[in-house]
Amino acid sequence: MAEELVSPTEAAEIAGCHHDTIRRAIQVGSLKAKKIGNVWIIKTVDLQEWIQAGMPNRRRKPVTQANMDQPQPDKAGQEHDS
Repeated sequence: MAEELVSPTEAAEIAGCHHDTIRRAIQVGSLKAKKIGNVWIIKTVDLQEWIQAGMPNRRRKPVTQANMDQPQPDKAGQEHDS
């Protein structure tokens, strides 16, 4: 049984994101892929695991409860409790 393989563009369509998101995830190592010649290929199993993990992306800042509990500055730069 052959594994199903997709290109980054096809992976983006499946995941519902931009192809640059897929390329960035490959680059930072959060999405497994192999390069054959000049073409990247992604196993659909690996793509589904990445989607199930919430499509981790290192450019996003993680939202933690500690960050949410801190007072947020208003537009004038003054801190206030929400």
